[in-house]
Amino acid sequence: MADINREMRIVNIGLEGFYRELREQGVEAVQVDWRPPAGGDAALIGKLVALQREAVEKANAATVARIRESRPCWVDVQPAIEAIPGMEPDMLLHSGPPIAFEDMCDPQQRAVEAAAIFEGWVADRAGLEAGLRKGSIRLRPNCAFGSVGAMCGVISPSMQVLVTENLVFGNRSWTTFNEGRGNVIWMGTYDAGTLDRLRWMRDVLGPALKAALQARGEGIDIFKIVAEGILMGDEVHARSAACTLLLLRQLVPALLDTDVPRSVVAKIVEFVGGNNHSFLSLTLTACKAAADAAHGVPGSTVVTAMCRNGVDFALRVGGMDRWFVAPTAPMDEAVYYSGYGPDDAAGDIGDSAIVETAGLGGMVIGAAPSISSFVGGTMAHSREAMRVMRSICAGENPAFAPGAVDFLPGPLGIDVRKVVRHGITPIIDTGVLHKTSGVGQIGTGIARAPMAAFRDALLAMPIP
Repeated sequence: MADINREMRIVNIGLEGFYRELREQGVEAVQVDWRPPAGGDAALIGKLVALQREAVEKANAATVARIRESRPCWVDVQPAIEAIPGMEPDMLLHSGPPIAFEDMCDPQQRAVEAAAIFEGWVADRAGLEAGLRKGSIRLRPNCAFGSVGAMCGVISPSMQVLVTENLVFGNRSWTTFNEGRGNVIWMGTYDAGTLDRLRWMRDVLGPALKAALQARGEGIDIFKIVAEGILMGDEVHARSAACTLLLLRQLVPALLDTDVPRSVVAKIVEFVGGNNHSFLSLTLTACKAAADAAHGVPGSTVVTAMCRNGVDFALRVGGMDRWFVAPTAPMDEAVYYSGYGPDDAAGDIGDSAIVETAGLGGMVIGAAPSISSFVGGTMAHSREAMRVMRSICAGENPAFAPGAVDFLPGPLGIDVRKVVRHGITPIIDTGVLHKTSGVGQIGTGIARAPMAAFRDALLAMPIP
């Protein structure tokens, strides 16, 4: 017969209400956060069982290793039409999966409009819409060209782009310089000053930085700066302040070693140093070059790209040459500026989720104490967020290990199997754009990748 007077130690699995009632009565208890694998869906569970193979584990390890081994370096500055293979003179590239202009969110439409005006193709929205109807202006996604763009992510033919080369695997990626804050097309707003800034970036900033790279005689190792910046408070998606200053430390001597007038050098230093997101462009190309190099390992269930256009989210898996699309997530976990809330927000937007794909941003959120409010407000919350992200990844990256959370290695290699099995999707550090009116940014925080895309990818995975 059981001794009913013995002290009880209870482990509760499932409904948390039982645990709370026991604690209220002073009974020692532990709550286990358990849920049925894949939400109890029989088809998903069957696929998970079928994919628990040594061949998959080896493929995933190879995918993760390629990202870790990559050495992306900023090597050049060129006009987009010259740098990006396959781009044509009548094309405008944009972030996220393919989408028609009429289906774009308002901020991305405004960004496309501004780019067309900047190119001199049209004078206003009516001219843009006429050009799109006639086919004299064509819209294409960055993801089809190896390029990448933050937020609205628009790249036009004459814009200068950063050229990043993965020195280990030989592939390249491209993006524009970051414009900063205010009326800027990456945030879906523009005015006459925006267009003047874009012209200065094309005619002055780009050629000067190209000359600086040539004066150095070698590229700038992006991941080397990232590794140092992570120890100085950056997670390199929402916060890049330290990396921007570390970049300037290498750029300024090179600029001074060119024929660029000193007054122009001073303006460039002011422009780059005054925008903490200046380094973000390099982070995007570095992560894109690393993730693209990792793509194509047969049997891999590791995600090698994620992108959003404010309407749809898309992901690509290492072992398949196709994209899986689902409606983008609502922005209900962001921190909003005064007077704004989720009802005012456009959907999650930008190619910059490539940062989390390569094990940075939300994956190492513990690196940036200043944004701990995104996940609860304390470093304990940030560490826990990293632990949860580790549970859905195939590996980790000791090179990106934030000192603020005791050098916990960054999770790396989002595994669609683990995402679906645990019911946990990746967190993505991001900005929030107003859905209408050309307001621009109204908040910042995290977004959740939609589970539907991961489920579809899992079901489509071939069995090795």
